Amino acid sequence: MAARLSSSDIALGWLVRLRWHAVAGQALTVGVAVRVLELKLPVAPLLALVATTAVSNLLLALWLRREPEVRPGLLGAVLAFDTALLTGLLALSGGPANPFAMLYLVHVTLAAIVLGPRWTALIAMLSVLGSTSLFACHVPLPDTVNPPGSHGLDSLHVVGMWVAFTLTALIIGFVVARVAAALRDRHAALARTQRLAARAEKLASLSTLAAGAAHELGTPLGTIAIAANELDALILEAPQEALEDARLIRDEVERCRDILERMSARAGQTLGEVPERTTPSDVLARLREQLGTADQARLQLEPGPDVPFWCPVRGLVQVLTNLVRNGLHASEATGANVVVSAHREEDRLRFIVEDQGTGIPRALLPRLGEPFFTTKPAGQGMGLGLFLTQTYAELCGGRLELSSEEGQGTRVTLELPLRKESSDAPR
Repeated sequence: MAARLSSSDIALGWLVRLRWHAVAGQALTVGVAVRVLELKLPVAPLLALVATTAVSNLLLALWLRREPEVRPGLLGAVLAFDTALLTGLLALSGGPANPFAMLYLVHVTLAAIVLGPRWTALIAMLSVLGSTSLFACHVPLPDTVNPPGSHGLDSLHVVGMWVAFTLTALIIGFVVARVAAALRDRHAALARTQRLAARAEKLASLSTLAAGAAHELGTPLGTIAIAANELDALILEAPQEALEDARLIRDEVERCRDILERMSARAGQTLGEVPERTTPSDVLARLREQLGTADQARLQLEPGPDVPFWCPVRGLVQVLTNLVRNGLHASEATGANVVVSAHREEDRLRFIVEDQGTGIPRALLPRLGEPFFTTKPAGQGMGLGLFLTQTYAELCGGRLELSSEEGQGTRVTLELPLRKESSDAPR
């Protein structure tokens, strides 16, 4: 909760306390001036302004209990209101001759600490206008305050200036120190929150890493399971087919090992692997290598302009492989090809995967990309392919678009920024 507090929240809380002290101090000052110093002042109007401060502060305190979030405009309005009240008090008690005009500096200082330059300039301007207006309209102090011929400590006005200066210095020092301490506490709490967020981000990265490993390992492990189940019978009945299945198992095991090595290499890196320089034709060539012979026969590649760019290449190849396998699965009944093309548009590079499969119902389109949501039959997918692709695109500063019509196939566009320097690539 402390990390959510703004500078205005902290300052307004202290301003409420300061205003209660101001009410007590103003009432005490009026009492001393009238009873002890026997000054002839308009007591009723002065106490009315003091009461106005008290009532407004009570309402403000009650409002803060209901609405703890404070906008800077509210703090600025309170300071402007207090500046006007101070002007009224000074006008009824000597105007420019009242040494407590120094208290204008308290409002300007608080505005400068926690509000922007516009509010600070406004409060300063109100203070200047208020103090200037005192020359034209004020109730003068009696001559007993500063009788002719008095000087130094004999002058009550000089003593009043010393008291006003001391009081102003103490208030400013107190306010600045307390608000600064509260802000330091807030920054410390924010730093703790950021550290926790960084840890949570790393945990999320590891979760994504594990999800990616599970998604990638699903296909080769399924192939191994099928081949292993058939292997016993084929050894006696068809040795040559058994040998092919054994080689297939070996290849799939090597593929699993490569997946685990890649996942291990990326573990602990929030944004994945280190970006490398590559080209669309190189990416699509690596994509072809990820597929089996049967899938390669149904794959149509259109590299487009061979412009160099920087990106996490293995991650790009893997997410494109996921999209191609989705397309191959969707168009398996028709045997139609899946087309993968690359296009350059100014500073963006688009990889488009199109299939002529069954398409996706319009009602399901908004849910695509959610983790563990899949349109495939049970046991044939984990619903992580599009999720990982979308995560990759966002981490690289790109985006993923998907359009589909039921019965007319699906078009997936992976758009990435065309970075030509390694210093511009995500790390």
